[in-house]
Amino acid sequence: MQSDQTQMNEIDQNQKYEQLLEWGIENGVKMKGVQIPAFFEDVIGVIATEDLPSNSAIICIPQSLIISPNKCKRSNLNQVYNSHPEVFDQEETNDGDFNILIFYIFNEKKKGEQSFYYPYINAIQSKNTLLGWSNDDLQKIEDTIILEEFGIIKQDVLGLWGKAKLIFDNNENVFGESRITDKRDFYWAVECVMSRCFEWAQKSTCLIPIADFLNHSNKACTHYVIHQGFEKGIVQQIDKKNCEQQYIQKRNKIDLSILGIENGNDIQRYEDQKIKYIIENKEYIEDINQIKDLDKKSKNEQREIINQIQQNQLIKDGQLNIWDLDSISSSDNEDNDSDEEIKQEKQKQFEILKIKELAELKLREEQKRIEREYQQINISNQRIVTVTLNPEKKNKVIIRGLPQYQIEAIKAKQQMMNGRLISEGKESIKQNDNQSENSEESKWDWLDEYDQDIYFCIVSTIPIKKFEQVTISYGKRTNRFLLCWYGFALPENVYSSYNFRLWLNTDILQEKNKEQILNTIIIKKLISEDESIIDKISCNGYEIAVSSLSQEFRIKKHKLNMDIIIFLRLLLSIHYNHEKGLLSTIPLSIDFEIFVMQFYDSILNHLLNSYSQDFNQDVKELEQTREIKKRFAIYINKERKEILINQIKIVLEAIIILNKFKQNRKLKENYLMEDFSIVKGLKRYLQLINEFL
Repeated sequence: MQSDQTQMNEIDQNQKYEQLLEWGIENGVKMKGVQIPAFFEDVIGVIATEDLPSNSAIICIPQSLIISPNKCKRSNLNQVYNSHPEVFDQEETNDGDFNILIFYIFNEKKKGEQSFYYPYINAIQSKNTLLGWSNDDLQKIEDTIILEEFGIIKQDVLGLWGKAKLIFDNNENVFGESRITDKRDFYWAVECVMSRCFEWAQKSTCLIPIADFLNHSNKACTHYVIHQGFEKGIVQQIDKKNCEQQYIQKRNKIDLSILGIENGNDIQRYEDQKIKYIIENKEYIEDINQIKDLDKKSKNEQREIINQIQQNQLIKDGQLNIWDLDSISSSDNEDNDSDEEIKQEKQKQFEILKIKELAELKLREEQKRIEREYQQINISNQRIVTVTLNPEKKNKVIIRGLPQYQIEAIKAKQQMMNGRLISEGKESIKQNDNQSENSEESKWDWLDEYDQDIYFCIVSTIPIKKFEQVTISYGKRTNRFLLCWYGFALPENVYSSYNFRLWLNTDILQEKNKEQILNTIIIKKLISEDESIIDKISCNGYEIAVSSLSQEFRIKKHKLNMDIIIFLRLLLSIHYNHEKGLLSTIPLSIDFEIFVMQFYDSILNHLLNSYSQDFNQDVKELEQTREIKKRFAIYINKERKEILINQIKIVLEAIIILNKFKQNRKLKENYLMEDFSIVKGLKRYLQLINEFL
């Protein structure tokens, strides 16, 4: 995103930003090759004033400027914090540190120019989050889950204000007399901490002046905590022991010349993995002129060249299949909006089901073999085969009654599948486009929060061109998360997904027509903690048990959602009268797979048709709209439709391939005849078709 030079010049004349920079530099802030502020579509940000190489520290904030909960507790607010553990104690409420920062920054704002942080506070924009949006603005967001999630946040903030009002009234010796502006200023403090705090790879949640003026993007800078003394090798011996145990040196991976630190070795510079892959496989490119000026081509153009390379690799190598191809970065990376434990538990449940169904499949094969061999013999005494969960190891199953060779076959098959999953996991990590980890520390005993030798450093991960915006990553965040908590959305967000649930209601399949079925089983609702506890929600005119709902599905733009396919196999198999013994994790019938895909296509089109305007109208409206809140709303609506449209294309390709495969049994020949950029989203699914059909 390029800055608006005219508006930037106007900002330069604004004293509050000059005061912020003067205050920062006077207190030890160091900057190299960047300028604050810059103006990007009504948003303040940071701009590069020169070409910046990768892996270079460009902004360094001394630890002494950082506002942390521990520092807040050393202020005159400490008696307030101690008197209200229900609000400020992290052991009693997960928002304890968050609330400490809110009350502290509110009090500093109330001090006005008497506050040490006045230049910083004065430069912060107001109304950064959805809390500053009008109802009309909010209604432009056509996403029920986002609005419900924000509704919870809004109620929580209102409740916190109620508690704050009582605390302020009872502690006028700390906060001063009440003012008519207190509620407005308190909400400002809430928005300030919501949209500006750092937590990931920090000792605690904190506010970091100047660093928090960098906006978020997917391709962005990262951050490290740097101990200048230890990097230079001049730390006192009493401190060095802790540093050696807990602090990891950065000078071998980051250019720290901004701090006067010499590099231990040559810094490894950024290498674009897409460009590297294209050059290494240029013999598969039909027009060699395509590789000229690769660094100037868009990501989509580079992706098209990679698709051409991989398609030609498949054509020339008869033994190679689409699922064997290298994965070269993806726009379908997992986001980290949800709890990692939930993701792991979901994967564990899937693995258990998959093992049981694989065992069941082997059981059927064994039973057929027995029936063939002993047709004339009474086999009533044959062993009974059972598959049960291991009570000691809940992610394992116990198989009894099968011959040992069958059990070993199941184990081998499962190890093969697990190996593939591990490989996919490694690829996912590899695909993170060389994003550096934010920090390597996990213990912080060495960190003195007033030590002038310790800096929070913004570090480039990729080269940044002169006059480009300099951004930082808040993590792999979807637009849903960014809009709810930060009040903005990205025009293109590789981590975004379309979220919904399905109701496992088999009775409805017989009682209603397809449109009524879809209106009933599709659940676009946020499940609250209370609803999960009582196991009941009201939705679509029904009282529904939460336990009968699927996990929240997350459809990505370029990949078939296998979780939905598994769920639909389970839902539809009960009333699919043509074949029996169908499984949910393993495809066993081409006709049933086509039936499942057709039903999924109906769901996707139903969701797409629920919007008030189509995708092309969104594109046109963006071209005509300058108002930033409306643009953010359109970004959300447009990306949801784009995800659904792309998923529909993938499903339709699957149906075409399955129908052809039913006729000629030539899977590779069939998928190579289709649009390769779409077929790549079927890699995992096609592998299962190849293995089991």
